[in-house]
Amino acid sequence: MTDLLSHEQSIIEQGKKRVENQEEINPSDYAELLKAYVKLNKEQNRLIRLSDKSQKKLSVANSRLANFSTKLSKYFSPEVYNSLFTGELDVKVQTQRKLLTIFFSDLEGFTELTERLEPEVLTELLTHYLTEMSKIALRWGGTIDKYIGDAIMIFYGDPVSKGEKADATNCVRMAMEMIDQLAEIRAIWKEKGLALPLNARMGIHTGICTVGNFGSENRLDYTVIGNGVNLASRLESNAKPNSILISEDTFLHVRSDINCSKNSTIKVKGVSYPVQTYKVEGLVEEQTDKTGYTAHQIPGLSLILDQNKIENRALVRKKIKEALDLLD
Repeated sequence: MTDLLSHEQSIIEQGKKRVENQEEINPSDYAELLKAYVKLNKEQNRLIRLSDKSQKKLSVANSRLANFSTKLSKYFSPEVYNSLFTGELDVKVQTQRKLLTIFFSDLEGFTELTERLEPEVLTELLTHYLTEMSKIALRWGGTIDKYIGDAIMIFYGDPVSKGEKADATNCVRMAMEMIDQLAEIRAIWKEKGLALPLNARMGIHTGICTVGNFGSENRLDYTVIGNGVNLASRLESNAKPNSILISEDTFLHVRSDINCSKNSTIKVKGVSYPVQTYKVEGLVEEQTDKTGYTAHQIPGLSLILDQNKIENRALVRKKIKEALDLLD
């Protein structure tokens, strides 16, 4: 642009010098300055219009991209979606062996429901159920692998892990909240005239699995495979209605936080030994004992307070106050 308007720029520089030297300006010189200014003004307006058009095109493109991203996010678990868009997860066939906690659930008697309910009613019921269960899974940090009709497969430990113990505990806590939420869903649909009860079975196992992108060069599926997945599925099929059955591997990770009762052993294809199972009964009582110890763990908060080990109470109060201020 500077080269295109170099003549006009030289005229303006001449005008500046004459003003600084307080020289008289001839009408012809004034006309030249005016002409140069008019041309500059036209060029500026043209550039502004071009900039406005470019900005509008950019805004439209950004809006379309945001709309597409929103739609695309519906097909991925938030953890996978974020990993893809931050570049942490490459879009290529790649897998890794990792300790994961796998969750399976399905509705008891769903086949009968599909036979007795109209398709529109069944779709509304299934959407309501899966939506509420998914909200709970995401709140506890689970990666939703897939929906298979009424069945849900979720795993913990990839692409984001909070540690083996925390992953297993969060998975069981998620399942417990799902059981509670299902009671509310059951009551809502009973008022709508649904005669058949909604009961879910849930199974959880912690073990080494293969996780990552499986498929071809043209289409990929981010999922998990292995005997651990099969075992979690078998635990779910052996669970009683509205109960959670976990493997001994999961029990060893959660026993300090979750009360469980020893159940029977089951045989699983691909596993040479009988698998000991445990039924989830509830949370270990959260209470402060006489020794001044208390421990609490909920989504977003992990608190352990042992007064016998505190050396600087003022510092402890300061840190607790800082944490409370974050909540305001």
